[in-house]
Amino acid sequence: MQGNRLPVRVARTVDEFPLADRNTERFAVLPWPALPADAPHPLVPTAFVLAGDGIDAAAVSRVVDEGQRRYQRGGVVTGGERPRQPEVRTWSAVRAELGGSGVNGLLVFGFAIGAAGGAALGLLALAFAVLAGARGRGQVLSRLRTMGLSRRQWRALLLVELTPLVLVSVLTGALVGALLPLLLTPVLGLPAFTGGAAVRVRFEPGLVAGVLGLAVLALGFAVAVEALNNRRMRLGEVLRLGEES
Repeated sequence: MQGNRLPVRVARTVDEFPLADRNTERFAVLPWPALPADAPHPLVPTAFVLAGDGIDAAAVSRVVDEGQRRYQRGGVVTGGERPRQPEVRTWSAVRAELGGSGVNGLLVFGFAIGAAGGAALGLLALAFAVLAGARGRGQVLSRLRTMGLSRRQWRALLLVELTPLVLVSVLTGALVGALLPLLLTPVLGLPAFTGGAAVRVRFEPGLVAGVLGLAVLALGFAVAVEALNNRRMRLGEVLRLGEES
């Protein structure tokens, strides 16, 4: 490699790497600290990969610029042109750039609108399910209130009734949503939007919290719809008017 014999062990062979030019057919990714410092020909890396969280891109750029200038002044690299300014790019920034540009931005917008519309339709369907049985539940509630049932206990009974419905709906939607990327990736030809790079499907753990939050929101929405309907039906007068006979 660049005139040196390096005692390395091949850990894996890959066809592409984020920092390697797509027209490059031969490249190597090496752990820099493990390379010998007394190599006959100093290695000239094309890029560095830093792993970690909370990295200050500005500080990294400053350190790289200083190191580049020291490297050039050391006489290893000669030339009249000034060295190219270092470019520090984070994974999140590149991901946001790809997601918000061109057709990718349109896809993100479409999926976001679909998710919001699906959530709204799900809440609307839940409201219809609550209203469909509201009259029967209202009659039962009027009887139970004469027996000393409190509002808190009534809400608990409503949650017991609606929780299975909501959980089945939310979990089914979450399962379908998790399978969609696996099914759509080969159909849509997503590598065309990533410059030919392979598209890897990854599960975000934060989606679990999102699904649970959606379930809690749906249950709260159902209780609110039921309470509003009971107030409109004036359940306190049901028994007195004789609608139960």
